Amino acid sequence: MTVITYLASLEAVSSVPSGAVFILGHFDGVHRGHRALLTEAERMTEAAGRGVPPAVWTLSGLFKGGALTTETDKLRLLGRYGAGWAATDDFSEIRSMSGEDFFRERILVHSPAGVVCGYNFTFGRGASCGAAELSRMAADAGIACAVLPPVEVNGAPVSSSEIRRLVEAGTMEEAAALLGRPWSVSGRVLHGHEIGRTMGFPTVNLRLPGGMVNPPRGVYAAMVRWERDGVSVLSGGVSNLGSRPTVNGDGDDVTLETHLFDNPGDLYGADITVWLLRFLRPERKFASVEELREAIAHDGEAARRVNETLRSRYEDAFLL
Repeated sequence: MTVITYLASLEAVSSVPSGAVFILGHFDGVHRGHRALLTEAERMTEAAGRGVPPAVWTLSGLFKGGALTTETDKLRLLGRYGAGWAATDDFSEIRSMSGEDFFRERILVHSPAGVVCGYNFTFGRGASCGAAELSRMAADAGIACAVLPPVEVNGAPVSSSEIRRLVEAGTMEEAAALLGRPWSVSGRVLHGHEIGRTMGFPTVNLRLPGGMVNPPRGVYAAMVRWERDGVSVLSGGVSNLGSRPTVNGDGDDVTLETHLFDNPGDLYGADITVWLLRFLRPERKFASVEELREAIAHDGEAARRVNETLRSRYEDAFLL
């Protein structure tokens, strides 16, 4: 079953109005290449004289090595970048469909004004169809089709798999260059052991959602956003992703703990987003809590310097 989600609120379920331009892809990370597809769809919409925002067809899951974004964040970003609707499918629901059936039942049924995809988009049983077949089917149906070449950064094509590799390696600034913003994780603040608070460095704690890509364990310069009275609040911070080996014997108990430079008050239960700006050092076990406290203070100063350098570069992204 295809679920059509209205992206303005991510709550109302509706059908896409006729005349929308459909963009096809997985959209993991919603990176610079994906944003080029959205820009082209907006251009085609204007050329067609339709007052309908672009629509997106996308698959959920299926990311080897972990997703760059949760499904919720992916839809939210697509909406912020200009999509009006998203039709999401689970791979199990379309894997046996021929390319012709997919085009007819998932795209043509909405009477689109056109379709847009990247050069490497595939569809149909066994990935039997690609951009050339999509162009032919669109022409036969009398609708416009645009196939975009890869977006390149420093001479290399932007791809979700390359961004995933960079995040796994902890090269966060290189990943941000391809994403167009720092890599982030969103979630609800959990109660921790409050050890940081006793050392003078209270933290907000998250678990990485299941199925996400895993950056290296260690310390990062970070930026954090949360909502207060309907207003987004931003603060720089220093994050530790790991099991806290100095004070915790369970190496599998992994959390993302962030000390905020601006006192947020009580954020337990709040939904927050943490952007990891730069990897500062690997996680390590210290000989004493006092040595750990000194390391956190040093890490905090390093993170403040990174924040001063990078915050203005990605100011708009921190509001997405």
